Amino acid sequence: MLAIALALASLVAVATPADAATISIGVQRRGDRIDIEASAQLDADGATAWRVLADYERYVDFIPDLRVSRVSARRGATVIVEQSGDATLWLLRMPLDVTFEITEIAPTRLRSRAIAGSFPTLESDYRLTPTGSGVRLEYQGRVATGWALFGPLEQLAVERNIARQFQALADAIEQRSAGDVTRRRIDAPNPRDD
Repeated sequence: MLAIALALASLVAVATPADAATISIGVQRRGDRIDIEASAQLDADGATAWRVLADYERYVDFIPDLRVSRVSARRGATVIVEQSGDATLWLLRMPLDVTFEITEIAPTRLRSRAIAGSFPTLESDYRLTPTGSGVRLEYQGRVATGWALFGPLEQLAVERNIARQFQALADAIEQRSAGDVTRRRIDAPNPRDD
């Protein structure tokens, strides 16, 4: 669903802060496409995770290299989102533009597919599953960039970029959840005030 999350980006590994969510990611080439799976166990509640996941216009606040993310149409559970950003490969920056058709299955799933833009195939599926200690965020994606000529280099770039952006999404969910808990504590009546 995140256009830039499925694009080529920096091959430079980004250090993860000690308090960041722990993610796992797997990438596999299948012919002319790349399949991606990622997951994270988050210290967050499901409602907050859904709000962050479905707040497309705020993605520019935390997804690296994303300049524009705007909702251009909404019809029931179907949302059209236009995203623009840059993909970088070493010092080369390539502009990317993708329009997604997203199906929201609130409050646990988003499915999307590119309907216009930089990639011949771009599909994704996000799932939120409540657990005893928070929520599990899972992602499955498929991308065909049309750049198969780059082979293993392309796969490495996609893997690193997705990891970086999935990490940003997971961290944003945890940070928002922590902020919601703090606000609830502040807003709660103090028993000593009675």
